Amino acid sequence: MQPIEATDQSADTHGRILVAATITFAERGFEGATLKEITDRAGANIAAVNYYFRSKDELFRHVLRRLLEKVNAARALALQEYEAAVLAGEQPALYTLLEAMIRPMVQLGTGAGEGVAHLSLLLQARFSPSAPDDISFPDNELIHERFIDALGRMLPHLSRKEIIWRYDCTRGAMMFVLADLSPSIHRIVRLAETQRDAEVETVVRELVAFAAQGFLAASAGTPLSGR
Repeated sequence: MQPIEATDQSADTHGRILVAATITFAERGFEGATLKEITDRAGANIAAVNYYFRSKDELFRHVLRRLLEKVNAARALALQEYEAAVLAGEQPALYTLLEAMIRPMVQLGTGAGEGVAHLSLLLQARFSPSAPDDISFPDNELIHERFIDALGRMLPHLSRKEIIWRYDCTRGAMMFVLADLSPSIHRIVRLAETQRDAEVETVVRELVAFAAQGFLAASAGTPLSGR
């Protein structure tokens, strides 16, 4: 394993450790990755990890926060543009709002390098029993609240509870699809028998269309036909 090459983003020890940890956690999983492996890749020593991050758990949290900041910055910008249009008297479609939520994650999650790492780390944080507990960041929660509030204003026939349920279902569908598109699985690509179905625009279009139908469905309190 060769140490990572120094770049503008990783010229300092702190940055090199974060880059090395991102790659190593993605490849080996939280439990399988060792601090020695990470520091060897970063060209640093374990004392540096203890100095900057205090523990392996805290290093994982820093790595995940760094990746979430990227996708949430893109989401915040798209949401800001949507809100500006509303204030200007325009009436953006539900599809516009859902695309602001979905596109940044798809663009990052289907990309090479850190995009694949991002998806792997998010799945680990959700489902790995050995990953650190309490993976929650105020900025991340804030962007979710802003989307939920915007959806509530657009869909006043739904209660806040229903908006939250459908928002979380949308997030779950997005993560599942991105996991199926990952290079190690490629399930959708294989089923569709074409690489084109893994392209960003296709993934965004399909997810937005699916999510929109979920949000436009009748209130959950409305009896289903056949009951």
